[in-house]
Amino acid sequence: MKTLEGKKVYLSDYKGKKVLLYVWSRTCAGHSKDLGRLNQITEERKDYTIISYAIAMEREDVIKSYKDIGIEPKFITLIDTEVRFNDHFPITFLPSTYLFDEKGKLIKSYPGLYVP
Repeated sequence: MKTLEGKKVYLSDYKGKKVLLYVWSRTCAGHSKDLGRLNQITEERKDYTIISYAIAMEREDVIKSYKDIGIEPKFITLIDTEVRFNDHFPITFLPSTYLFDEKGKLIKSYPGLYVP
């Protein structure tokens, strides 16, 4: 996948860090409110790398979503246009939160936004 800035990255690039990954798409209910909270969570939970993971969307769609909500993200945004995340971690609910430990192991997934 790519960052909002267009840099190619892999989830394994975040190994060594605890990660809160918020998976969403423009069509899922509740994502606007949750994305608005991610900046606050980024400030409060310095022990986690906070990632907004946009699926089935193009870069322009993600930028428009942030603009419509009125936020400038302080968190990392990854864009997965082909929904490859689902190949490794089944998406059963959108939006969802996935928590990973420092070794890159999935600890737990939750429907909606979950803050540990």
